[in-house]
Amino acid sequence: MIKTVSQTPGCKGCPMRELIPDNTFVSRKRPSPIHDLNRLVIAEAPGEKEFEKGKPLVGPAGEVFDELLRKADIPRDGLTIINCINCQPPKNVFPTDSKAKYISKEKAQIAVEHCIKHHVDPVIRQRDWARVDLLGVKSVRVVAKIKNGRMSDLRGHRVEIQRTGRRPVTGVPIYHPSYLKQWGQSKKPVTVDDLKSTLGQLPRFGN
Repeated sequence: MIKTVSQTPGCKGCPMRELIPDNTFVSRKRPSPIHDLNRLVIAEAPGEKEFEKGKPLVGPAGEVFDELLRKADIPRDGLTIINCINCQPPKNVFPTDSKAKYISKEKAQIAVEHCIKHHVDPVIRQRDWARVDLLGVKSVRVVAKIKNGRMSDLRGHRVEIQRTGRRPVTGVPIYHPSYLKQWGQSKKPVTVDDLKSTLGQLPRFGN
């Protein structure tokens, strides 16, 4: 059943809910118990198809992601998938992006932090994930708290994701499928390699 953000208790107090109360709440995609890889994927924000279906990564970017998974021989139904923010931002512009004119910088920061605290962090703390794939630089910024470095510098490395009261889990920055679709076709092979990589193969970012 698709819910709106106004029907989702965890969205109460979020500036995005105040802005668009009938926006769809895009909940996480849970893995099949049979194929569960204990692997978490965190994308950036829902788009139009995600808004319509209430599921993450099912639009054009999701199609690219599915292509990458097939090439990496990773079953999608083994993954847990969630977004940094769980409702579609106006014109698909992330709230904290400099192009976001629909919300003040202060409220944008509050909105992102609210969604991370109430919807994303509980999932990250839920398990000792084998790995967490961070799709796109915004996911790296808001989840791993790494403020420097371009995606071209971050990919191919490991980053640490801190968890209150629990040991950190390891994240792997991955080019976002929407970037690959629009501008980064040539980077698909390295993205497949990054998805296939074992954590021991990857150097820690900043070392």
